[in-house]
Amino acid sequence: MTDSENLSASMPERQASQTVTPDWDPVKPIPIDGVRVKDVKNLVIRGGTLTEIYRPEWFQDEFQVQHVVHISALPGYTSQWHCHHEQSDIIFPIRGYVRIGLYDARKHSPTCGKSLVATFNLLRPRYVVVPPGVWHALRNIGVDEASYLVLNDKPFYYEKPDDWLLPAGSDDIPVRLD
Repeated sequence: MTDSENLSASMPERQASQTVTPDWDPVKPIPIDGVRVKDVKNLVIRGGTLTEIYRPEWFQDEFQVQHVVHISALPGYTSQWHCHHEQSDIIFPIRGYVRIGLYDARKHSPTCGKSLVATFNLLRPRYVVVPPGVWHALRNIGVDEASYLVLNDKPFYYEKPDDWLLPAGSDDIPVRLD
């Protein structure tokens, strides 16, 4: 009997299932229709790294950037839950550890009621595309300030913002970012 067989006989083990492809892309599909997560590559350069954040061909010309904001968040900060009726967001963390929660409340969506919570940071750079009608909130789960970029496909209208809000921790959203 091999050492492996001896161990198996005494332990209630099971083999792990595949979680990523050989290119490190997640095997499990995103549970919300229209939400996309894309890993991007860091290029190690002299003195640091270079990270591409946006290229039109990544989106098959369906997302034209019209507005970009930078947000910084102190440790423990949690944003309000919010969604947009018309605009899509690309959220790209650029510093720290950001947990992003998504909830699909679109009545006619095939994934209505589904949610996703994922942690983003530059150790594994990636962005998330959030379509209209998907609620989202962010929490800085690190011990230092975090920051992220939000790219929108519609310009921001100051007089009539396309922002629909619920408070952080709202019972209307069955997702927790703790």
